[in-house]
Amino acid sequence: MSVDSDNDRAESQAAAGSSEAGAEAPVDSRESEAKAPTDSRPSNPSAARRSAASLHEFRPSESQLTGTVLGNRYKVHGYLTRGATARVYLAEDLQDNAPVAIKMLASESIKEHELTPRMRREAEALRGIDHPNVVRVLDTGETQSGVPYLVLEALPGETLGDYLRRQGTPPFELALTLMRQAAQGLCAAHRAGVVHRDVKPDNFVLLGPIGEPYGLKLIDFGMAKLSSGGGSGTHSILGTVEYMAPEQILMEAVDARTDVYSLGVVMFRLFTGHLPFDTDAPADLLRHQLFSSVPPPSWLEDDLDRRLERMILTATRKNPANRYADMQLLLDDLDAMVGVSASEVSQRPPPVAPDSYAPRTERGAEALGILAQKFGRFATVPPTAPPASDHRTPSTDHSPGAAPSEKP
Repeated sequence: MSVDSDNDRAESQAAAGSSEAGAEAPVDSRESEAKAPTDSRPSNPSAARRSAASLHEFRPSESQLTGTVLGNRYKVHGYLTRGATARVYLAEDLQDNAPVAIKMLASESIKEHELTPRMRREAEALRGIDHPNVVRVLDTGETQSGVPYLVLEALPGETLGDYLRRQGTPPFELALTLMRQAAQGLCAAHRAGVVHRDVKPDNFVLLGPIGEPYGLKLIDFGMAKLSSGGGSGTHSILGTVEYMAPEQILMEAVDARTDVYSLGVVMFRLFTGHLPFDTDAPADLLRHQLFSSVPPPSWLEDDLDRRLERMILTATRKNPANRYADMQLLLDDLDAMVGVSASEVSQRPPPVAPDSYAPRTERGAEALGILAQKFGRFATVPPTAPPASDHRTPSTDHSPGAAPSEKP
């Protein structure tokens, strides 16, 4: 269940070179810039061969923008996909003949005042991150009619969400590798002062042949929070509820521990084949994310390594003070798990008990109280927010009524 996730699915399909984009919506003719010359072949034949090989890894559809050159540099080869507010195109950088992805805000979405700043915030967030496990933003621009776009590195492949829906859970060693790389990419984002706020399988593009990935990259920073003060500018919930921490659902302050929670849910999904909570009712899902502790993954996988289970349950605690204090600590435990470091996977009791979320604003407290009344005896609301803590701790706590889900 995605809430106000403006084009996450579009970008994930585009970055993965999806061929199932569907029909392109009409494009305002004013968005078209100068058409490329008939003969736009590069002077270097070997560069042309490299470009053709790379471009052929994608399967774009014909578009009204095909042949258009944006910013006197990016020749559009076709349409890849679209989301609620953006379209994504395959283009060629005429300076080096490399394929790029053009993420363009749809002309009909320009009237929505939140969306243009959100795209600019995404560009700002990505420009501050240089890491092999994070998608690169290469350029930004506007069409002649003022439609903003991002130029991103083009990533042939599929998303982790696509893989899970098609093949189910990956082999254990591959899953560990992917989660280490995910944590590394998020560490880089957090060091740059960026909280992603929409960590989920569809926002990781797998690297390597379809079905045989060797790594991944984190994409879609459209909902990111920047330490420089760039916020969402909205009063609606941003993110995908199945992976959202309580503080994000209540629209309270988020930090690196919010992404830790989301990655913990991704890990639960990756190693068990299920989501922690099984419900199709949005209100019930919200209440479980707020009040129900994540059930032990070993309920679904009897032979799951208990060290890994401790990591997942630590990351997904309701109280941020009881989670890993930052993504690096979770990465340290993943490194210990695979033997990269000599340390042991941490095991400490939670510093704040019971493990429940304490709202930090009057609005959050009011919303939590209303949901607690509806949820009944399984919901508790602490009167005040607990103090911050740097501890990282395991947990085997769980509440009744929280069953695993098979949703991707």
